[in-house]
Amino acid sequence: MQIEILDRIRKKTPDFVWDGLNEDYATDAIIKIRETYNLEQENIDAITNLIGLIVLKDIRIEDLFSSLKKELNLNNETAKEITLIILTEIFYPIKDYFPGIEDEILKLGGKIPKMKPKKTSKQMLKRDEEMEEMQKQKEEEEKRRMEDTIIKEPIKDLIKKFPEVGEQQIGSQKAIILKEMPVPMKPLVKYWISDYLEKMGHFEHSNIDRVKYVYHDKNTRTMNDEERKQLNLILKSLDEGIVLAYSTRRKKIDFSETGE
Repeated sequence: MQIEILDRIRKKTPDFVWDGLNEDYATDAIIKIRETYNLEQENIDAITNLIGLIVLKDIRIEDLFSSLKKELNLNNETAKEITLIILTEIFYPIKDYFPGIEDEILKLGGKIPKMKPKKTSKQMLKRDEEMEEMQKQKEEEEKRRMEDTIIKEPIKDLIKKFPEVGEQQIGSQKAIILKEMPVPMKPLVKYWISDYLEKMGHFEHSNIDRVKYVYHDKNTRTMNDEERKQLNLILKSLDEGIVLAYSTRRKKIDFSETGE
């Protein structure tokens, strides 16, 4: 097995997996394959590399048969036999790491080994602790993903860092008309800003300029008070750099966290 693959397995898999791959039964299985099928060392190296890639989840365990057949140019029967040796004698003793391994063994016409996985009670305890730690880490990652972080910055900076801000809809109307666009566009933040700058100029704007646009422009006629307030805050942030609150969970500006 390539040193790079071995190093990744040591670093990225639970200890019980690494320990299992270094047990005598794993070595015996490789020797059995080499002697039974009279394989050259380069073929054995290819097999051990495939085993390593499956352990790393770079290759699905369901693809072991087809990968062996292709890599070693084997016929169906030989590829199936070698696959079953690997599944039952190398992977099965650490089957907790391979959900669905029993289904794969049966699918290839093999039998589920009657013996229990070859682990000492100390190894099993280590395995359980590691699996529990993996589950805990997964739950913590999910919790962090669900937690909301509010980032407060001016609209220009928010759009640069979070492009979805520009895609946020402001207003319930179906579309707004932009001079530079051949067809009406959805009332998204990026189009409101484009329309505002096109009509009011790219220079500094006053509060009167914003009020004129927000309350008297043809694109804002059907907006209600709350929608006008939201649009005004966006344009004020554009003009004066006031900060708006961006919710990382909702992936949009949270106007309930934003005030003038």
